[in-house]
Amino acid sequence: MPRRLTILPLLVCASLPVLAEQTGFQRYYQQNEFSLTSPGAMKFGLYGYDNPAGLHYLTEGDVTVNWTSDDFLYDDQRWNATLAAPGVSFSFGRDNRGTGSIREYKLAFGGGTDASAGGLSIGWYSGDTESQDLRTHFTLGTINRPNRYTSIGLTGTLATDTQYYQGVVDVAVRPFGNEALTVFADYALGNDEDFEDGHWSAGAATEVMPGIRLTGRYFDTGTVTAGLQVSLGHTGFSAQSHQLDEGDNYQSYSLRAGGWDRNVFDAWSTRGDDVLELTLNDEMAYQTFGLFDRRRSLLDTLRYIDAARLDDNIGVIVVNTTRMQVPAAMAWEIKTALDEFRDSGKTVLLYIEDGGMTELLLSSAADEVILDPMGSLTVPGFVSGSTYLGELLAHWGIGVDEFRNLEYKTAFESLSRSDMSAADRVQRQAMIDSFYQLWQTSMADGRNLSPNAFDQLIDRGLSLTADDLLNMGVADRLARYSELDDVLEDVTGTEPRRVEPDGLQVLREPRDNQWGPAHRIAVVYATGMTATDSGMRTRELAESLRELREDDEVKAVVLRVDSPGGLILAADLLGQEVKLTQAEKPVVVSMGSLATSGGYWVSMHAGTLVAAPNTITGSIGVTGVRLWDDGLGDRLRLNSDSVSRGASADATAGIGLPIAGLSLPSRDLTPEERAGIMRRLDSYYDAFVTQAAEARGITVAEMRALAAGRVYSGSDALKAGLVDELGSLTHAIDLARKQAGIADRDKVFLVESPRPSVSSLQDLRYLMDVEGAEALVFNRDLYRQQYLQDLVEHRGQPMVLLPYHYFEGSLER
Repeated sequence: MPRRLTILPLLVCASLPVLAEQTGFQRYYQQNEFSLTSPGAMKFGLYGYDNPAGLHYLTEGDVTVNWTSDDFLYDDQRWNATLAAPGVSFSFGRDNRGTGSIREYKLAFGGGTDASAGGLSIGWYSGDTESQDLRTHFTLGTINRPNRYTSIGLTGTLATDTQYYQGVVDVAVRPFGNEALTVFADYALGNDEDFEDGHWSAGAATEVMPGIRLTGRYFDTGTVTAGLQVSLGHTGFSAQSHQLDEGDNYQSYSLRAGGWDRNVFDAWSTRGDDVLELTLNDEMAYQTFGLFDRRRSLLDTLRYIDAARLDDNIGVIVVNTTRMQVPAAMAWEIKTALDEFRDSGKTVLLYIEDGGMTELLLSSAADEVILDPMGSLTVPGFVSGSTYLGELLAHWGIGVDEFRNLEYKTAFESLSRSDMSAADRVQRQAMIDSFYQLWQTSMADGRNLSPNAFDQLIDRGLSLTADDLLNMGVADRLARYSELDDVLEDVTGTEPRRVEPDGLQVLREPRDNQWGPAHRIAVVYATGMTATDSGMRTRELAESLRELREDDEVKAVVLRVDSPGGLILAADLLGQEVKLTQAEKPVVVSMGSLATSGGYWVSMHAGTLVAAPNTITGSIGVTGVRLWDDGLGDRLRLNSDSVSRGASADATAGIGLPIAGLSLPSRDLTPEERAGIMRRLDSYYDAFVTQAAEARGITVAEMRALAAGRVYSGSDALKAGLVDELGSLTHAIDLARKQAGIADRDKVFLVESPRPSVSSLQDLRYLMDVEGAEALVFNRDLYRQQYLQDLVEHRGQPMVLLPYHYFEGSLER
């Protein structure tokens, strides 16, 4: 909130002379007679009609109708209606109690933060305005809530000719830090009033049960009010008795419809057998474009499952995997969330039409697996391999110079060899053995499938029918999705009542349950190749981390890394910002499918590294490759010629390939040139290993023994000490919360960055809802293209990356 908006209402109050005739505009206590408390004490006040700053705390649209009466529906009194949405409201009404009828209107705007909000409204009248000299007027207001216990509101109202003005201060205190009890007071001072002649009121509000609120208030005029507000969920009503010291007593009433509010009926009518349907029938992204993007984000999916676990109404989650395209590491994160839901005593149903190893992993979290009668699972296990181009490139006259001095740094051996090296065979086998064990253990724990039975399942993985899977205990029943209601009724014993994710109670908690600023945790997505201005865009992310480091409202950072690596400078640029940020506030890295080489470089400086057991990580090493014309030009009848100055200038000159837009140097490197590149490569590797050793708290010698370019599964990386814990993205967020010292009862807002942008044709296709477009979790097709392009463009420059074939579909299926 800009400082001027917070101070201006106070300046208006301080500059007021003293005791006013009730002219110019209806005064504070007259205008707000429908309010049960002072504006900042309960819910949203009068939706901006009293203090426009209150509109910041409104999260859904509401419509209210208020009226006064000697009895319930006597119409010769005052009424008012308000249409409100987050940040804006419009009020209109009529007052028939004077000598003539007055029609009143007010347009209000408000916004800010939970700690300090501000707003502005304009009000005007029509009808018999001359008798009270009513005029157009403006109200500037603020609400300041520095903590969960205190709310301070200020409003200043000024008529257009500045002859009439009024300032009000209201203070509310919650002794227990929640809505159970609120004590409040306010003081109003207008033009022609001395300070001692101002008017005041004081009272209390208590929420005796969810949505049932009692209020009492005393005014300095001797008037006493007593009110009752009852919420029915999306509707509610209130009634208030006005006992006047002088004059006739009367009542005021209010009806509301719109946004959800706490209510006793939800608490009393808990069924415990409502069904949340979790649809995974599309690709999953880290961030989506919003309205026109049909994908679901990983974080939202995990939050929905956790919210369903905490919702006493939800007893069952149905997971629909039809057309599911979820990376295996993400699937494990979803599985762990479902395991926690199931451990709470609730039921998980998984529906499968067709699937593979990823669906099999998810099935381990299900109480019942429902398989289409004509569906199946293709579960042959895991394989990891490459197509080796060494002989093909030699045959076509393309020379390959692989710069490599590390046993396991095999990023480019597929270009220089015709088969797998012994070292690459060892690390690949260890990786898929780790994955196999994860699936085997998960099925044993979740589905009581013995290791021997799991082995038999995998051995028959290419030829399984639905009946085979039923007989082997992988599926529990065969049914079409259209028959799911019958299955649910059989499971729950009642007719199923489905709940949308947005209807989960935990996710729709009104904002008024806790005052004060919310603690913020930033979730930053670092995905794609480590490049400064493309891929991961590390230059942009480095700037984002600097801003987050300086933002006092952000208490911790969770960095989600999904990257095979890439350019050294780009990786170190972001890695150093991670290190600097960790020195100021907690940084927790959550690893996705990949956090290898440059991806590990970015990650390693965080305070805590969290991986999935099937994350591919490590690959601490530097390598490079140079392709050159070793006869291809002669075969294609392509000739190149050039002039140069500099001993190595001609090392980059050569033939350009028609159509492809690529070029090849016309010669190999000299021994001196190659030795220089190797010295540079060794220097980068020394820096990588030294930084990694410092970050992990071990000696350089110990890190060299773990490094050498070796790739690890998340489980093996934990054993080696390269990561700290196994867990999901939400687990990483919980760790960040604890490390920042944020109590469980404190509210936390997650700030996701960078904002998603349409940066490719595939992004645009997805935004337009075109079938078959790629998700940008980690776009493998784009990476293959970038990978091959970089091989040519960087011409032997040292790089920190993992080849794309390490995460081909065969590895996960």
